[in-house]
Amino acid sequence: MLKSAYLNEKPEKEELKARLKEQQDILFAIQQKIKEKKLPVAVLVEGWGTAGKGTLIGRVINNIDPRFYKTATFGAPTDLEKRMPFLWRYFSALPEAGKFCFYNTGWMNEVVKGRIDGSMSDALYEQRIASIRRFERQLLDNGYLLLKFFMHISEDEQKKRIDKLKGDVDTKWRISDSDIWQNKHYKECEKIYEQYMEDTDTSSAPWYIIDAKSEKWSELQVLERLNEGIDIALQNHSLAVPLIQNVFPLKKMPKLQDIPLEGKELTEEEYREKLDKLQGRLEELHNRLYRKRVPLIIAYEGWDAAGKGGNIKRVTEALDPRGYEVHPIASPEPHEKARHYLWRFWTRLPKNGHVAIFDRTWYGRVMVERIEGFCSENDWKRAYNEINEFEKELDDWGAVIIKFWVQIDKDTQLERFTERQNTPEKQWKITEEDWRHQVCTVAYPGIGR
Repeated sequence: MLKSAYLNEKPEKEELKARLKEQQDILFAIQQKIKEKKLPVAVLVEGWGTAGKGTLIGRVINNIDPRFYKTATFGAPTDLEKRMPFLWRYFSALPEAGKFCFYNTGWMNEVVKGRIDGSMSDALYEQRIASIRRFERQLLDNGYLLLKFFMHISEDEQKKRIDKLKGDVDTKWRISDSDIWQNKHYKECEKIYEQYMEDTDTSSAPWYIIDAKSEKWSELQVLERLNEGIDIALQNHSLAVPLIQNVFPLKKMPKLQDIPLEGKELTEEEYREKLDKLQGRLEELHNRLYRKRVPLIIAYEGWDAAGKGGNIKRVTEALDPRGYEVHPIASPEPHEKARHYLWRFWTRLPKNGHVAIFDRTWYGRVMVERIEGFCSENDWKRAYNEINEFEKELDDWGAVIIKFWVQIDKDTQLERFTERQNTPEKQWKITEEDWRHQVCTVAYPGIGR
């Protein structure tokens, strides 16, 4: 791909200056439209060492109001990041609607380095590529503009830059051992870069190869692509996204109305005996999870007043408080609503060896958000596949995922609501929304899909 890339001919000095000024002015003017239309823009800048990635980003953001952008720089994963899913740090950096995020290297660099140093097997590489393709497609489907640039320089040009920077006492620190190694093994690295770009180059998220021999010429190429991409995205921002057929095997689930709720009643003594035994076993398993660095994710959904909170309390009684966190999920905060709907769950994932308990979950997209009209029909229909993809990422990471639906019938719910209403110390648990949902005769859709 790099060898066959068609690089536009660099214009003459005066033409370059005029075109650059024009594109800078366009970007300065168009950022207000991005804010108004709430278009989130993610710009991934990858490329060879010393190709000028940081310089390019610095030149581009000079044309943007500082309130509307952030930059995210990624090196080798830290110890904490190694204990999280592969995409966690990139998902966490996503911009809010109406803002830019410039990724100074990202998911490409991490995968390519793994291939270059031999730490990434063919099987893991294929898994990473599949994850990246899903990640990039989900961003686009959820209204993001994603632009991917590769800063390209020749082997000789890279060597010249390395020698120049090394020759100055004030700049030699900018040259890493990795840059030197890369230049000495340029052809080998080039093949790996090319393979990666061929595997992730799609019609909706193509790679743009930038001739990075000159700073101003690099900036012009990026600005022209960026402004063009923004203009098209603003025109298409309100269009519905085609639904992708689910490819995951699904287990047939019974309808809620068909689940029998009459079970054996335990005496208080029987209950306590069983509870103590099971909590003791859970305590042992928690220690083993930590020792083997296995992440555990427990998801609770169910009717209001079904007892999710009490159930969670009895589970956490058996866990070391240093090794778990409970996440009560309510309506998204403004900064959460302004991002991909899964962002607030990605950012709450546990590191491996720890436990995350979600009191309500990502399934809200196909339940309460659907019922209340908080998202479009296209959004919630698309979410079934996106949720399966999210959980596959967690499973591929090695997480144990346990999902509970806590079921009660309508009469039992009414009894519990009434008790809460009539008990002063429990009245905080009951709201007008609870009563409104209780009289609604529509069962939660989506269960068992």
